[in-house]
Amino acid sequence: MKNQNGRGGYVREATPLDLLRIVATRRRQRILRLNPPYSLIQPQSLLSELFRSQVPFKYRAGCVLVYVDKGSVQGFVQARPRWGRGEEWAITTLATMDRAPYHVSEALLGAASQAAGEYGVLRLFVKVPGDESDLPQFQRLGFTHYTNEHIWGHLYFAQRGQGTTADEPPHAPLRKQNNSDAWDLLQLYSAVTPPAVQRAETLSSRNFRRNYLPRPILLSSGLVERAYVWPDASGQKQGLGGYVRLVTGARAHWLTTMFRPDTGNRDICPQAFDYVLWKAARSGPKPVYCGVRDYQAELGGILEGRGFHHFSEQALLVKYLAEPIKVKQPVLAPFLARNTELVTTAKASSE
Repeated sequence: MKNQNGRGGYVREATPLDLLRIVATRRRQRILRLNPPYSLIQPQSLLSELFRSQVPFKYRAGCVLVYVDKGSVQGFVQARPRWGRGEEWAITTLATMDRAPYHVSEALLGAASQAAGEYGVLRLFVKVPGDESDLPQFQRLGFTHYTNEHIWGHLYFAQRGQGTTADEPPHAPLRKQNNSDAWDLLQLYSAVTPPAVQRAETLSSRNFRRNYLPRPILLSSGLVERAYVWPDASGQKQGLGGYVRLVTGARAHWLTTMFRPDTGNRDICPQAFDYVLWKAARSGPKPVYCGVRDYQAELGGILEGRGFHHFSEQALLVKYLAEPIKVKQPVLAPFLARNTELVTTAKASSE
């Protein structure tokens, strides 16, 4: 891939030599990490991440594109498939040299969108810090803002062995998630998530299924996922009342949840948090982060009561690269042969 932008420089796929140049000039780069939680809970090893993009399985590993002007690399962008969703990519890193022209980042983002489309990706996601000056640039390039996410953190969680030797706390009615919960989890998601967010994420029941198969080392994210659910406590028998997930990486934990907004299920949420935090404490002294979207603001009080602090806010953006549509197609109609005339017996069409 080689994309001329009409301003002297051009964008192309990174080579191993480009990767070495990127690492060597890291101190002179302005780097945006655009993919929490993974940029928070995994080591920030730029070289290993760039090397991962060079494996032959391009569709699985994403891409790294560089902007070259007069033989020197002025910036790079990295995009990778989202965890468990190969038809979607996320822009994870955008970097430019300190003195690079403003149009370099715009050219890189445009080329990343083109590369994703060529690989058959349907949607391209990015998480941009709310105070980032380049946020309008993403919107000019076709990215749509669908919600905000607040990051809460407990940096000194379990630093002194808190919870590591205590007995397992009571957790009923909480239980481990299994694949038979996928449909009920989709119904829970649909009940608590605004329509605009649902249209952007377009989840199906298969997105809530657990993947227990090991992955090759080069493609593995090195993450451990533990997820729990509880039955609806509102008395209306709506399947599941809530869900909580803990993802553990080498550097930290990431906590997410969703629950029905009635009193019964809201009262179970603190107990669910306490249980997964106990699980997190047993895996070592690591910080814990939690992503809270705008429509989940009531979680702030629960997190504050457990030592969390509000760190930052990020805008969640999506760019639609392709969208499957239904097209009317003619079908064969049955007929009868009567003498020398053909008589149609039915008219049919389908989408």
